[in-house]
Amino acid sequence: METFNTRYYPWYKAFVSMMAWLPIFFLYFNEGLTFREVILLESIYYISVVILEVPSGYFSDRIGRKKTLVISSLAFAASYLAFGFWRPDFVLFAIAQILLATGFSFMSGTDTAFHYESLVDKGMEREFPDREAKVQSWSSYAGGLAALLGGLLGSVQLSYGYIVSFVFMLPALFISARFSEPTNNSEASAALPLTQLKEIGRYYKSKELVWLFLFSVVLYALIHVPYEFYQPYLSLLEQNDFNIPLDAALYSGVLFAGTRFLGGAVAGQSIFLANKLGLKKLCLLALALQLGIIGILGTLLHPLLILLILLRSVSRSITTAPVNAEIAPRLAQQHRATYFSLQSLVSRLSFSVTLIILSFSIDYQVINEWATLATIFRMSVVGGLIISIPLLFMKSGVLFKKRFS
Repeated sequence: METFNTRYYPWYKAFVSMMAWLPIFFLYFNEGLTFREVILLESIYYISVVILEVPSGYFSDRIGRKKTLVISSLAFAASYLAFGFWRPDFVLFAIAQILLATGFSFMSGTDTAFHYESLVDKGMEREFPDREAKVQSWSSYAGGLAALLGGLLGSVQLSYGYIVSFVFMLPALFISARFSEPTNNSEASAALPLTQLKEIGRYYKSKELVWLFLFSVVLYALIHVPYEFYQPYLSLLEQNDFNIPLDAALYSGVLFAGTRFLGGAVAGQSIFLANKLGLKKLCLLALALQLGIIGILGTLLHPLLILLILLRSVSRSITTAPVNAEIAPRLAQQHRATYFSLQSLVSRLSFSVTLIILSFSIDYQVINEWATLATIFRMSVVGGLIISIPLLFMKSGVLFKKRFS
């Protein structure tokens, strides 16, 4: 029997995912702040996420899922208010970046744990893989619509992307406030911090969890390479007589929307593909696809290759639901959010290290030259192969076919 939690969780995730600011945030920051200040704002966000990631997961395991999701929704709404309704100011935007990081950190891991435990509450846990795939699909479609709207509105006024994101967060906040704590959380509670981390460490005796942990970290880094560098790629296309006529905000919104729409379509088929191919093979194909996209982008500067940027989210879309469905049942309730937060933390740190390594290979005075951008992509492929190939030979336990049927 459906409950408020199980019925409206997909709607909650869809509204949270409607981040109309994503395709235009850099343009908006740079409109009223210096380039140096924009980079500092981004660093404040990433540092805040790193600091908050694991504590927020522990808070969820210790205090509860509902309260954590409400805090996340409030933080998102407050950040959008600051970004959308005030003129660009470095100090104010720095506070807003911390609030934004709080929103992401408090949602990370808790959303998956809440979804699974709400189903367990009603004896519906066998439905989790298909329902999680549905959630991922809805989220991608909703994010695509929001990105398209953000690009359209951004071509008029860049701050509108944040204002409309705030509007979308209001129903998400209402839904999260109406959620009920899964009753199977009423007795079990996370241990003290050091004990909790020690208990989490025991999970890495599992071959399956170790393999999936490493896969998730590697894929996160590879997915974010084309995400971080597609705007310079578009800029170079405009500079090299390809005569791209669209407004930058609108063009970025359309491209971002296309990525999310495609991701939504394949996310809905992710459990079918996991059953057909086996989870390990599906994950390896996702890594190969991502490496191929980065490699081709590094070989040629051409408008047709924009289509490859549309594929950048496919690898994550086809693996998120089956990977979560494999991991969640293996974790004790009082460990789930902390575990997923720790995985997210290591993934973000891995990409930070990737950026640091790449920074030593480029000359910031010529960042807009094709040779520089091509070097970044090619180095990413080489590094990606080095860290991906060991996954072919690592023991991965029973990541076999028909796991989710």
